[in-house]
Amino acid sequence: MNPFNLLINYVIANSRSAFYNVPGNQEITNTALLTGMVSENPLMSYLIIDNKAKIEGEKFSAAAAVVPTTTSRPEAPGLPPPPETVVTPPTETKGTETPTEGNTVTLEKIREEISANSTTLTNITTEIGDLKTKIADIEVENKKFKESLTDIQTKLNEISGVKQTPDTVAASKNIVAQKAPTKNEPK
Repeated sequence: MNPFNLLINYVIANSRSAFYNVPGNQEITNTALLTGMVSENPLMSYLIIDNKAKIEGEKFSAAAAVVPTTTSRPEAPGLPPPPETVVTPPTETKGTETPTEGNTVTLEKIREEISANSTTLTNITTEIGDLKTKIADIEVENKKFKESLTDIQTKLNEISGVKQTPDTVAASKNIVAQKAPTKNEPK
């Protein structure tokens, strides 16, 4: 506890209460003296005192807006009347807002979009399953076609009178194993 800090905090409290137009700065003075006893850091004390003065100033300005200050008090002339505790709570207008441009997103629109996307996703999944089945059928048919082609070539060789040697059988299988060139491949 430094007496110099107490004095500085007292001056700061008076300055801040005048800045924020706080009448009767007893709360701010008490806060200033308490921070002067506890804190050795004048900047921290200043911030605490300023924040307290700001809060008290907002309370007074809110009360002054509710109560007119033109009344006079015979017991204390020249002082504003004591603040009344009449506070009107803010009204919520969450559900009563009207869309201005039609760009508002409602929960119903989001639900409809999700269900439409879910239906589309289900259809795509079904089509992918159908395509997988068709690809498997094509692979089976391709294998059968290669076997048939090998059989036909073997029969052609028998008819033409060429003796079947391991070299001719391997050559016929290589011919069958070759794929036909596609449009995009060079010849």
